[in-house]
Amino acid sequence: MNRIFKTFFAAVMVLVLAACGSTPQPTVALNTNILATPDLKIGFAYIPPKEGATTHIYGAACLLCYGVASALTGKLDSHLESSITTQELDNIKQLVLAEYQTRAENVTYVELPNPINKMKKFKGELGFAKRDFRNLKTELGVDVLVVLDIYQHGAHRSFSNYIPNGDPQGYLSGLLYSVDLNTNAYIQYLEINEKIQPTGEWDEPPTFPNVTMAYYQAIENTKQKLKNAI
Repeated sequence: MNRIFKTFFAAVMVLVLAACGSTPQPTVALNTNILATPDLKIGFAYIPPKEGATTHIYGAACLLCYGVASALTGKLDSHLESSITTQELDNIKQLVLAEYQTRAENVTYVELPNPINKMKKFKGELGFAKRDFRNLKTELGVDVLVVLDIYQHGAHRSFSNYIPNGDPQGYLSGLLYSVDLNTNAYIQYLEINEKIQPTGEWDEPPTFPNVTMAYYQAIENTKQKLKNAI
């Protein structure tokens, strides 16, 4: 029950923040000219999801509705939590690193000294990061920071209060962006939001083969999207 309350209120906060936000940052195609700069140093940071694979519920707008929705996805949650590891996410991380290494000679892993949401805000226009990354140029010794931030993975299911709008879908969401640490401008910005409809019947416990296959298809689609973008 604690998990239900925590996840519900986290989902509410996401909706509130989204409603209060400004104009969304559009996609920024990778600026390969900057990456071609001689002696450019690139740092790559990976931020894993805060929880493991599970069913992410959207549209259950009251606590009772969320409780009903969570009960409906309980068996699928148990399957995803017990069978989906972080291996595919690690593969995505390695793919991004490898693709950037084809663009520049000096690309290394870095550990961020502080969580991004604790960093100072940056008052810039669209095309600039909302947090001020510029001090990391000295702290990390790099010129460009690449961040792969995976938000959620597993399944996505939409509800109208407690009534399902459809079947659970294979799901992966996150963000890939790169920041020029001289200007705080994005040199790449790409949202990841893959939802794949299962083929055939989805409600087949205990292994839910069609939802599981849809999840792995979301992974593969994400890999291809990243390859095309870098």
